[in-house]
Amino acid sequence: MEIKDISFAYSDNIMRLKNVNGKINKGEITTIIGPNGCGKSTLMSVLTNNNTPKQGSVVLDGKLLNSYKPKDLAKTVGVVYQKNVAPSDMTVEKLAQYGRLPHRSTFSPQSDRDAEMVKWALERTGLYDRRHKTIDTLSGGQQQRVWIAMALAQDTPFLFLDEPTSNLDIYYQYEVLELVKQLSEEHGLTIVMVLHDINQAIQYSDSIIAMKKGSVVAHGHPNHIITEQLIKEVYGVKVIVKEEKSVGKYIIPVGI
Repeated sequence: MEIKDISFAYSDNIMRLKNVNGKINKGEITTIIGPNGCGKSTLMSVLTNNNTPKQGSVVLDGKLLNSYKPKDLAKTVGVVYQKNVAPSDMTVEKLAQYGRLPHRSTFSPQSDRDAEMVKWALERTGLYDRRHKTIDTLSGGQQQRVWIAMALAQDTPFLFLDEPTSNLDIYYQYEVLELVKQLSEEHGLTIVMVLHDINQAIQYSDSIIAMKKGSVVAHGHPNHIITEQLIKEVYGVKVIVKEEKSVGKYIIPVGI
């Protein structure tokens, strides 16, 4: 996926994205970081064709993103949004089955392939044994995994996750991120996600896009771009950047 000189504004005409360029490499995890209001989720919405840029273009597999038919795009890009809503009495399996809609004709019955993909998605997210449980009986981390399962059932090569760890405690945050890592490494998915925790972004990303005020400040491998100067420029926070053999690079905030 190529991002070419993207600019975007909502109806208020305030520019939320300004001349954004970049490349999402196949089979890698790319994480977008930056302070609140910097344009992370807006960029995500443009990359998933939920918003159309005022300027520039997004090219997916050599084809303009906005030229895809909705059903074809849904076979290529799976999305898990920051806030997801489903009837509380819906079962885990039923929600995951919605991921197969792009592959089915209207009113067509579930095929063997549909059933196979739903089972795989639930197994991969550790939810198969809970497939008959209703959503409201699950923990926060389990509920987040159900939405990921639905996206996996779409059987798409691209997976977009908008703040997948929001409102989760640290245990479930790392549970979700470990799943994301496994999906990339074991199944070759190209994953783009938005995270607030810089240390998590460093640990779980092949590439980081750092944003400020709608623009990309830095883009590259975490070990190359995460510096004390960058964090000060992007967040206005003083940090110490450390690196240890057992844990890799990490930051420690020390002041503003």
